[in-house]
Amino acid sequence: MLPPPAPDGRSAVREEHGRALVDAARALASERGARGFTIDQVAALAGVSRRTVFNHFGGIEQLLVAVCDQVLAEATADLLAAVGRLTGDLPTGPAGGRAALDALVEATREVDLATAIVTIHRVLGAPAAGDERAAAISRRAFEHVGGRLRGRLLDRAPHLDPLDLELTLTLLTNGLTLLAGHWLAQHPDLTADVPAVARADWDRLVDRLLHRLRVGHAG
Repeated sequence: MLPPPAPDGRSAVREEHGRALVDAARALASERGARGFTIDQVAALAGVSRRTVFNHFGGIEQLLVAVCDQVLAEATADLLAAVGRLTGDLPTGPAGGRAALDALVEATREVDLATAIVTIHRVLGAPAAGDERAAAISRRAFEHVGGRLRGRLLDRAPHLDPLDLELTLTLLTNGLTLLAGHWLAQHPDLTADVPAVARADWDRLVDRLLHRLRVGHAG
């Protein structure tokens, strides 16, 4: 039996540089806002060259997408674990697909999305409600999360109707993006330590979204 291939040293270094760049951009954006730092400052804080930054990212906006994706990835680790737990024993056929989508809805209640949303808001420089640039960055980050959820659900429920899955994920991620803007407008001065009143308001908004996903407007 052949031994496993040795890890590619260059790949490991590239991954390390990528993580360092995202961490550096997150630190700078949290301190100065989305427009308060340069590529050179990211490179200096990460301990790499300017050229290395562009080997990984096309510019500041791609870095900010990666930062938002990192923040959501931390929050969705629990979501993926909950989906895995709730879909551990699904029935076969269409019933299993419906149960998988129900599990996704239930799992969404268990995730601390409130803290993640505030962190992203601060990373983007607390943009105004109509800031299209910030909205586009947040939307792309939520789409990345949707991709991870799609893979997990299809792995657990291979007979899940692809259109039902896409509809649910689109409504869920777009709905969360909409709710985030509404919630932040209600609570404009939030910090990462979200107070109980604001968290309760967020939970009510999420419950409203999940109710609509389940029963539609007629319900």
